[in-house]
Amino acid sequence: MRSASFSIFILAGLLAGCSSASEDMALRGQKELVGASERQILACIGEPTARHREGNNDLLVYFRETSSSAPMSLGTGSIDSDKSPLSRSPAPYDYFRYCEATFAVRQGRVIDVAMTGRTATGRSTLSACGPIVAKCLK
Repeated sequence: MRSASFSIFILAGLLAGCSSASEDMALRGQKELVGASERQILACIGEPTARHREGNNDLLVYFRETSSSAPMSLGTGSIDSDKSPLSRSPAPYDYFRYCEATFAVRQGRVIDVAMTGRTATGRSTLSACGPIVAKCLK
C-alpha cells in the first residue's frame, strides 16, 4: 500500500510539471515579443480586445477563451431506477480555459508581455495563451 501511494505521489508530481506545446508557445511569446513594434503585434495578432493607457504605456489587451465538452464515462449521468450505473449515459465534462494577454507598449515598442490564464477549476495555465501569439513567433 505504501509503495502504491508513493507511486501515485510521484506520478502526480510529474504530471504537474508537464506543460503543453501551447503553454510553451505562450512562454516563448512573453520573451520573444518584447522589442517588437506595435505595428508588428497588430499585424500578426490583430486588433486587441481592449486598449488602455497607464502612465507612459499603452496597453493592448487580448482575451481568448476556449471550451469544449467531452464525455465522462465513470458510471455517472442521469439516474434511472431501471438502469444500472454501468448502463447510464455519459455526462459531459467541460474543459474551459481563458487567457488575458497584455502587451505594454512605450514609444511604439513592446516593453513587456504579461499573460494570465485559468481553467474552470481555477488552475493556472497558459494553454489558451499560445494561440494568441502563435502567428507572431518564427
